[in-house]
Amino acid sequence: MPPGTPHTADDARSAIRAAMVTSAALIAYQVAGKATRDALFLSSYDVTRLPAAMTGSAVISVVVVLLTSRLMSRWGPARLVPAVLMASAALLLLEWWISREWVKVAAAAVYLHFNALGALLISGFWSVVGERFDPRTAKRQMGPIGAAGTLGGLAGGIIAERVGASLPVTAMLPVLAGLHLLCAGAIRGLARGRSALQHTDEHRAVEGRAETRRPALATLVRVPYLRNLVALVLLAAITECLVDYVFKARAVGASGRGGELMRLFAGFYTGVQLLTFVLQVALTRWTLEALGLARTVAALPAAVGATATGMVFAPGLVTAVVARGTEAVLHNSLYRSGYELLFTPIPRDEKRATKPLVDVGCARLGDALGAGAVQAALLLGPLATLPVVSLAAIITAAGSVLLSLHLHQAYLRALEKSLLARAIQLDLPDVEDSTTRTAFLSTMRSLASPNLAAEAPAAAAAAMVPDPGTQRSRSGPALDPEMRLIAELRSRDAARVRGALKMPLSRELVGHVIPLLAWDEVAPETIRALRAAAPKATGQLVDALLDPEEEFGVRRRIPSVLASVDSPRASDGLVRALADTRFEVRYRAGRALARHQERYRTELADEQIFAAVLREANVSQAVWESQRLLDRVEEEEVSPLVDEFLRTRASKSLEHVFTLLSLVLPRQPLTIAFRGLFTDDQQLRGTALEYLESVLPPAVREKLWPFLEDRPGRERSSRSHTEVLADLMRSHQSIALNLEKLRVKLKPEQSPGS
Repeated sequence: MPPGTPHTADDARSAIRAAMVTSAALIAYQVAGKATRDALFLSSYDVTRLPAAMTGSAVISVVVVLLTSRLMSRWGPARLVPAVLMASAALLLLEWWISREWVKVAAAAVYLHFNALGALLISGFWSVVGERFDPRTAKRQMGPIGAAGTLGGLAGGIIAERVGASLPVTAMLPVLAGLHLLCAGAIRGLARGRSALQHTDEHRAVEGRAETRRPALATLVRVPYLRNLVALVLLAAITECLVDYVFKARAVGASGRGGELMRLFAGFYTGVQLLTFVLQVALTRWTLEALGLARTVAALPAAVGATATGMVFAPGLVTAVVARGTEAVLHNSLYRSGYELLFTPIPRDEKRATKPLVDVGCARLGDALGAGAVQAALLLGPLATLPVVSLAAIITAAGSVLLSLHLHQAYLRALEKSLLARAIQLDLPDVEDSTTRTAFLSTMRSLASPNLAAEAPAAAAAAMVPDPGTQRSRSGPALDPEMRLIAELRSRDAARVRGALKMPLSRELVGHVIPLLAWDEVAPETIRALRAAAPKATGQLVDALLDPEEEFGVRRRIPSVLASVDSPRASDGLVRALADTRFEVRYRAGRALARHQERYRTELADEQIFAAVLREANVSQAVWESQRLLDRVEEEEVSPLVDEFLRTRASKSLEHVFTLLSLVLPRQPLTIAFRGLFTDDQQLRGTALEYLESVLPPAVREKLWPFLEDRPGRERSSRSHTEVLADLMRSHQSIALNLEKLRVKLKPEQSPGS
């Protein structure tokens, strides 16, 4: 399919089938792989070695997650995930070969391999799905894709059970390798419909944001809401680790080693998969509606804490299976549904950067902490180990319940803030949980409140303080002054907007004001307000300027705002805007850089500016002459190069190029040379051209010369640069007089058409 061609219905159906095949094979691998991993390890090592293996795999997993996060940003999931799947298949075949001679080495390798890549590959698969389909299609197909995964999990459990009944445990390794090869081929089919043009645009967008994106770890530390999610994942992982150890210890004691242990684990994981499917279909939506997010998430630790109590007072395999099964079923159904929705308030870029670290990295760190707790309990002796570990699971489960309930208010505050900042867009019919729906409706009612419409737009800040007796909504506090200002800014009433723009802008309000730059009626007031707030919101302005998805009417006016900011980040953003695809954005960025340099003596790299000039000159004559400005808002100062007379004679392309050259070449002689190009005295014009020949780099001169309307075959001057410059400066007055005479001569001709 050619780049840019829309996906056909057949292409979409093919991609959905590929996603279903991948989901089935991947979950089959997960279920069969868990049974194989556990049976192979516990058949080769004593159960007391399990904490050390968990700690080692957790460390490896964290390293792999950090590496994968970088590679994912550079290559994208559609390229990275199939490559990792094929590498994983090769490793499984190598481990199978090793197991023929060194079973213990293979057992340790399989354990580390599965724990390091299992969850990461599932996360990568859903990233491919999210980027292949638009959000609405992805939501509609989530059910079929998930159902295919459930069926695959049942098949994987049955395969593992049958292999365990008649063959060595290691016979499963080639089967697992085959499943990963199937996944790799299916994912390639899933991603094939993405056009080359779309991939290129996304790559450029990622490159454009690379320098402004905060590191993922710094974001986790900075955002309190994310820190709460990290704590939730850590506690859930520690609890799972503790319960899992008790379950496996009881399983080894009851079934011994080898094939019987393999069959027990295969049956357990198959049963978990089946119960998870039933719970997803029967209860997930109801719990989200009836209980809300926090209580839905809290159901997991509450149930695990209750069943872990049974492990303390009625120790044995049955209570261990119940506790571990309860944890696995609820984790993959109710908890997962609520947990994923807890990421709704997080802006897209922050979510992309941090979610893999929270999902996989923090979970593996929790495994390491849980393994450390088990290792400490082992020091108490074999009789005390399992009761102590069970008691620790009850304690961490109780902590998870308290934290989950605390997340209710934190989620509401974060969601309300994101809705007001328009950091997220929600489609109300697609919202399944009562918590998000209540917050969404409450926020929208607040913004549409008739009390706000009746308020005077220029009211003082004191009058905007909410009345203490204001009725509070179920989801949060009454509107504060900042929210009222937001409502004024989004009212679409020019008078009210102008009144709100007179108030000092906080960093949070800047995000609501930037879109107003596209509204001609309030653009001058918006520019003035943003100039006052720009020093503390430079990053937001630069991000909007460089975002190709931002409205053009906004981006063409941001350079005028950044010109007044004494910040290297502002000048760097303006330099990067010189490569924009829209001429007017480049033109205004150049003008803003000239004013910025005048005010703050900004030092700019010659190579960057000359590269921008080369890009401008690398067009046809028709494009060069046709480039125009659409903006008629006169918010800029007069150009030092162009007066009103030259404005009618010089093309915008030439004016822009000379503005750029003035950033790295001496401005006064360059201005004289620019004016000299428009005289009708050939000697004066020749002096201007001779000066340009002497100062422009050869590559720039070669590209630019055809647009200076020079005579063909003109020979280079043999005079030195100093001599040419002196001649040009002496010609300054003559050029000015010649232009004045030309202006007077042409004035009668221009007046009828003016």
